[in-house]
Amino acid sequence: MKASALLPLLMLLLAACGPKPMPAPIPVLPGDGDANVAKPPEPKTPAVVDAWSGKTDLIKAPAAKVPAAVSLPAIDEFKLSNGLAVFVIKSDRLPVVSFQLAVHAGRLNEPRTRLGVSEATANMLVKGTKKRDALAIAKTIDFVGGTIAADATFEATLLSCSVLARNTSTCLDLLPDMLTQPTFPDGELVKVREQLLGEVRGRLDDAGQQASAHVQNLLWGNEHVRGWVTSEASVASLKREDLVAFHKAWFVPANTLMVVTGDVDAKKLKGDLERAFGKWAKGPVPPAPSYKEPGLSGSRIRLVDKPGQTQTHIRVAQFGIKHDDPRFFDTLVWNYTLGGGAFSSRLMKVVRVDGGKTYGASSNFDRNLDKGSLVASTFTRNSEAVSTTKLILGEIAKMAKEGPTQAEVDAAISNIAGGYGLRFQGASDVGAALIGAELHNFGKEYLANFPLAVGKVDVASAKRAASEILDPRAYVIVMVGDAKDLEPQLKKEGWRYEKVAFTDPITPEIKLPPPPVDPKAVTAARKIIDEALAAKGGKAKLAAIKALKMVASGNTTIGAQSVPVDTERTFVLPDKIRIDATLMQKVKVVIGVTGRTGWQIGPDPQTGNPVIADIAGADVKAIDFERWREPELLLLKAADPASVLTPLPDEAIDGKPQTVISLQSPFGIDLVLYLDKKTKLLTRVAYNEAGSAETDDFSDYKEVSGIKVAFKRKSAGSGKGARSTDLVVKSVEVDPTVDPKVFEKPAAP
Repeated sequence: MKASALLPLLMLLLAACGPKPMPAPIPVLPGDGDANVAKPPEPKTPAVVDAWSGKTDLIKAPAAKVPAAVSLPAIDEFKLSNGLAVFVIKSDRLPVVSFQLAVHAGRLNEPRTRLGVSEATANMLVKGTKKRDALAIAKTIDFVGGTIAADATFEATLLSCSVLARNTSTCLDLLPDMLTQPTFPDGELVKVREQLLGEVRGRLDDAGQQASAHVQNLLWGNEHVRGWVTSEASVASLKREDLVAFHKAWFVPANTLMVVTGDVDAKKLKGDLERAFGKWAKGPVPPAPSYKEPGLSGSRIRLVDKPGQTQTHIRVAQFGIKHDDPRFFDTLVWNYTLGGGAFSSRLMKVVRVDGGKTYGASSNFDRNLDKGSLVASTFTRNSEAVSTTKLILGEIAKMAKEGPTQAEVDAAISNIAGGYGLRFQGASDVGAALIGAELHNFGKEYLANFPLAVGKVDVASAKRAASEILDPRAYVIVMVGDAKDLEPQLKKEGWRYEKVAFTDPITPEIKLPPPPVDPKAVTAARKIIDEALAAKGGKAKLAAIKALKMVASGNTTIGAQSVPVDTERTFVLPDKIRIDATLMQKVKVVIGVTGRTGWQIGPDPQTGNPVIADIAGADVKAIDFERWREPELLLLKAADPASVLTPLPDEAIDGKPQTVISLQSPFGIDLVLYLDKKTKLLTRVAYNEAGSAETDDFSDYKEVSGIKVAFKRKSAGSGKGARSTDLVVKSVEVDPTVDPKVFEKPAAP
């Protein structure tokens, strides 16, 4: 018996034996017991001795230098015949050459119905071209010991390639190929989607990421690109044609710039670049999307309930400023004082040093062409969440009213301007900064004169900028933590708030109407379904099935924990189903459903004893869906003349080409069927339900009673608490004799 089970028994035995004998009283003198005892002298606090006091030979910190312009290396610039802007920074300190390209299109350019397409497109640039597949690209760059990469930011898609100078031709071969001839192979897209899905799912386990995503959505709303947050459903819905369309629209020479740095001959390089990139055809640059900026009056608070979270992650946000705003450098200075200056900032001092609330606090603002956001961030114990938030709001209000002091302005200028030159340790660092400046139409002078612009800030201008930009009466707050700890605090303060679950999609999904389908394509899809039915065993044989029984064993995984599982599944058409599952060979769960009623038996979480409960409502609806999509009979649903089929682009699974067809279910969930082009057998069923992507994979087909049955099955879900299961089928019976009593609700244990 467990110790927890023994504890009540132990307490009962103690009570049955009567009260414990009290110890003998200890005699004490009147008063505090020391009235007749001589008092020791009061201890004297030793004087603090400053070992450095009076010293005259200490080294004094040097006075801060007046900000000066940064001395940049010579920068050559020219355009290729197709309009591609090129900047060359020569440096022979190391025999290395680096190419950096920026296509002026990123997260900002995504339509709401295709969130994640810019990052997926960038990731796929290294996954295959007309000349090379992903492996060939990797081998080519590895052979010369170089690096190659692609990534997407809010405003741009970035490509880079670095090699030894003697291998410059490798970059000149790979980069144009990736940039202009990507094939976006379906097999690689599956992997990229899984990677992006993993990042989205990882947000559920990272309260800090959740707080940052929610605060942008709360500030900007669902009608502005900055308020859109990528979800599992949006990533799972990305198709090859979406990436092709994004690439075709934005990847044109006039929308791209290149910086080449290192040990190069600028004159020879121009001819090399013309030969490498000159075939990239000119094209029009689409207008960048624009959005109406939302207004903000008063405060809005969102509580993201994450049960079990012991620390609350807090974000306080307002609208920021554009990078070309005349108050940019003033804001750089007062924000350094507020929360951008790490341990020297006010937020760090009031929240960490004085308040003892947390390890750190900070504030930052976006530096983009649009005005972006100003966000203050921290985390603290749940019990301190509201009091810590009030400290942050207080410091923001104080900065808006008073601005920074002269000493704070001097310190900020010294640190910002003094540390600026340290960013440029090599020519490639200058190149990366130049790309940022050019994307915002600032030019190379911006880089050289940055410290001078910072040095022009004074107390008056910083105070004026803070008072104009900060509004202590208009802000949003997001708290990610355990609602049971946070709600009493919020209610006590009288703060109105909205509460959402941490598993809810942050941006509501948009259900698009299905695109018009070519009748010929639908006819072709129905022909493929008929072929799949024939490969499965024939429509007549499948339609004659009255019952199925399947026994399987394997493992089920939730989070990081994997346990063995044995299952027995009995299905009597049309609506009787029973599932017996045994976990770890000892924990048994049984589910039985007939029509619209059902029951389940499972262990009590407290005692471990079996308990029985009814299945009703939404749970029965979920089982209806499971019965409808029975894998052995699903092709019959697809072959029904009334079914709604939508042909989708072909894909590949483990290198094997697949025909892909969408099947509309009566439950509002579309199933995507993957059919092996060679065997015609069903290899995968995928669908999205409540923002969660689910897949069932089938392999190792064997014939049972004239029907092909998959003996290896893998199911994988997504989202918090998602489960994946790998099963190997042990036996299959078609039309077995089934006792009707197995579906009846048993008596209570």
